[in-house]
Amino acid sequence: MKVNENILEQLQAVPQSPGVYLLRGVEGRILYVGKAKRLKNRLSSYFHSIDAHPVKTKALVVNTRDFEYILTSSETEALLLEANLIKRHQPKFNILLKDDKSYPFVRLTEEDFPRLIKTRDTKGGGTFFGPFVSDYDVNQTLSALKMIYPLRRCDVPLSSIRRPCLYYHMGQCVGPCTGNVTKEEYAVFVNKVKKFFSGDRREVLNELERRRDEAASKLLFEKAMEYRDLAISVGRLSLYQKITHVATGNEDILGLSRVEEKICVTLFVRRDGKIIDRENHVFTPLEEDPASNLESFILQYYAEAHTLPSEILVSHEPPSAASLEEILSEKAGRKVQIRRPLRGEKKQMVEMALVNATEYLEKFRKTILSEEEKQKEIELILSSIISRDKVERLEIYDISNLSGFLSVGSMVVYERGKKKPSDYRKFRIKHVKGIDDVRSMEEVLTRRLARLQESAFGKRPDLILVDGGAGQVGAVQAVLQKLGEDIPVMGMVKDRHHRTSHLFFEGRDIALDRDTPIYRFFYGMQEEVHRFALAYHQKLRGKSLAFTLLDEIPLIGEKRKVALMKHFETLEKLSQASVEEILEVQEMDRPSAHNVYMHFREEADETMDRI
Repeated sequence: MKVNENILEQLQAVPQSPGVYLLRGVEGRILYVGKAKRLKNRLSSYFHSIDAHPVKTKALVVNTRDFEYILTSSETEALLLEANLIKRHQPKFNILLKDDKSYPFVRLTEEDFPRLIKTRDTKGGGTFFGPFVSDYDVNQTLSALKMIYPLRRCDVPLSSIRRPCLYYHMGQCVGPCTGNVTKEEYAVFVNKVKKFFSGDRREVLNELERRRDEAASKLLFEKAMEYRDLAISVGRLSLYQKITHVATGNEDILGLSRVEEKICVTLFVRRDGKIIDRENHVFTPLEEDPASNLESFILQYYAEAHTLPSEILVSHEPPSAASLEEILSEKAGRKVQIRRPLRGEKKQMVEMALVNATEYLEKFRKTILSEEEKQKEIELILSSIISRDKVERLEIYDISNLSGFLSVGSMVVYERGKKKPSDYRKFRIKHVKGIDDVRSMEEVLTRRLARLQESAFGKRPDLILVDGGAGQVGAVQAVLQKLGEDIPVMGMVKDRHHRTSHLFFEGRDIALDRDTPIYRFFYGMQEEVHRFALAYHQKLRGKSLAFTLLDEIPLIGEKRKVALMKHFETLEKLSQASVEEILEVQEMDRPSAHNVYMHFREEADETMDRI
């Protein structure tokens, strides 16, 4: 099997550093995300001795047309970033980490007598430690800490406890419920736990080793091995990672680097404590001063953004940082800080962005030039299709629903061929019932375009693209006509395999050659808007009270939940339905219908009992 010459050339420039790599297919779609302690060795292993690879790896290599990588400071950081990217992009060849299971944290609850628990959700009060790479090590460490520091384990109000639990009698809980321990005495154990997670593990390790030796001297070898294993887990627990951390706000991290006549700003998008995206913005500098160039970038990038982060961390402090903060804060309606961190974890994050910006300019120079040529070609083709001189800002819209339930719309934005996530927008469909993508699209565009002049909704698009054909395009054109707006509208039509097939513009179909940059560009936009709509829909579905309550009913799975909500529309109507009325839903049988009926009757009885 022959490997693309461009890939072999790129491999020569890959560093022997830890990081994450992304293998891309013919349409630029991410096929695989992986991590490596030494990127050069790992990437080279794919493209040499291909015939010796397993079948799946061969298929991956054959379909790979390009790759890119993100440098990290350690293998652990690479592991965490890999997990975040897999969950975001859902690559075809990744079989693990695709679910919503995240890395574990340890939480010290915010109570008079705090508890120590493992969690994957960093919301709520308390102090969080982590994330940790090994679930096993976290469980073992918590067992050791609870054994040595007898914090309470029950999650019921202390005032409701009539007698102490078994842990108290075993000496593994000091028993705040007995009233025999003060908050000050309890705080001694809490502070020791905090000291442990700050990195001082010596006291815990010494105690485990003492118990191990004592058990061995009494010939209790199984017990000694248990203490030994606990000590090993405590000793190797990974405590500190920069790629993911618990944060109260959202941050963008900007690193600017210049190589010869080109500047690259690498932007890490961190939301809810996780790096969820990386953008490289390459341009020709207008100023010699890097801080001034970064200031220009910030002003242009965030000026029309719909949402802004709480904090923007930068590699060079803009000359007019205070004025920029004032402008962005006024736009966001809250405080937005621009900081150049001088120490600590945030400084290391900025340095990582800086390293990646330099790496991109130095190692992907040919790719950058090729992308610039492709973008010029795309802009020329678009201009000729819509007969407009300028086609810089594109807005793409899509509708997502679950059999007509919880319909949502999404808007993604591309400027000069690059995604602009800060301008993305979500819409909850309010006035359309059931499956009606055309009317849903009309509602979304009406809400968007009616507020076109408001600064919070971004700049005016040069071209509107919709996921669909004549129906969706016609709905948008009707809205534009009603509002007296003149903006070209183009439809992106999919084939039966849900891949971009052709364009629809001014009543005619425009064929696309799948081997051209223009096809890959449209395909990428259609995939991005679909991903964004689907992600928002899944988030709403997770928050839906109806779905949450129906989870509790035996025999009611995902398909039946959807069918029930589609049929009855509201929980109130469902709760009042008889068994026979529930059986009208095609997916239901008598046992499952009886369970639904009894669930709401039992719930009502419990409510009456409480009253």
